Amino acid sequence: MAWSGGSYLNILTIFILFNAMKQVKPHVQSSLSSELSEEGLLIEEPPKKTMRRSSNVVAQEWNSQSEGLPIDFPNRRDFSMAANEIIKQPIYTMPPTMSTTRSTSTPVYPPLDRRFRRIYNPDEVASIEDYPYMAALLVNNELWCGAVIIDTDKILTAAHCLQLQYNNRFFREYVKMLTVRVGSTNATSGGELLRVSEIFFHPNYKPQTLEFNFAVLRTHKNMTFGRKDPYIEKINFSRDKVVPVDNHIMFLGWGSVLGISGAGGQVLLQKLKIPVYDGADCQEIYGKDLVTRTNFCAGYITIAKNVCNHDAGGPAIMDGALIGVLSFSSKRCDTADQPAVFSTVGAVADWLDNLGEKKTQLRTTAIKIPEMV
Repeated sequence: MAWSGGSYLNILTIFILFNAMKQVKPHVQSSLSSELSEEGLLIEEPPKKTMRRSSNVVAQEWNSQSEGLPIDFPNRRDFSMAANEIIKQPIYTMPPTMSTTRSTSTPVYPPLDRRFRRIYNPDEVASIEDYPYMAALLVNNELWCGAVIIDTDKILTAAHCLQLQYNNRFFREYVKMLTVRVGSTNATSGGELLRVSEIFFHPNYKPQTLEFNFAVLRTHKNMTFGRKDPYIEKINFSRDKVVPVDNHIMFLGWGSVLGISGAGGQVLLQKLKIPVYDGADCQEIYGKDLVTRTNFCAGYITIAKNVCNHDAGGPAIMDGALIGVLSFSSKRCDTADQPAVFSTVGAVADWLDNLGEKKTQLRTTAIKIPEMV
């Protein structure tokens, strides 16, 4: 049978397209099919929505990220990249001149697109005068995570905020990358900027599931509390290993992921009061591998007011004491029934008590950083 040139070309084209579609990754193919459906070229029945995801599905989402970084963590980096490559797409870049002038004022700034918010629909902007233990972790002078002061030279945060340092010796030794701002309502100016001299990761920290998601930063000098510096103070932590469901927590976090156009670079402290979420229900959402006995959850069931995934490391306060730090949350901050997951501080109280003491028998991973030249 003779083939015309046009028929042969059409068959060849179909064959090439068919093989190309087979090589497309599943999530890309799904997206492509959706676009084609809108144009009427291909009809594909959309996947059924489910209220709860199995622990295997959630675990796959975690494992698909770089070395256990959380779902949709801002600007994930390749650990093998050089430092100059890492800073090409900053979370938030500070002004070239870092002001050391203390400022607790509350300037007004325009609303952000919800994609770039941290706490979604916060109760109000908070003041460092009311929460002097709040700190901001900066990586290469960029706002990175929340943190909280627990001693004169120790600041607690989430271990995955320092995943680069955990995995790669280069970043552990690149001293200029890590600083902590304390004593300011604005994460990008004011207060005092402290260098980090040592990092302690909890010895049982598991990057893939974020179990024991704790890290402590030792500052290069002691902070002064009380009258000499009223905007810098430590917070006492609770020793309770179980957080009661019939309570609310106060969560503190910084205001935005990206710079705010026309706002003078303000990234302000915000607060949100949310109820403690039932642990069993939380496990149904995220799986038992991600919500363990060392975690508790908090969030609204019917109200779109929530903590975002980018607020990691921020403190959860109950009755004036630190009860947890944010481990992770849903990447959709504007959705109800998507609770935030916290690491319970009471579960590691003994480790925190003995941290850095020579007499301690507890294992730890201490990484000393040379003094800045």
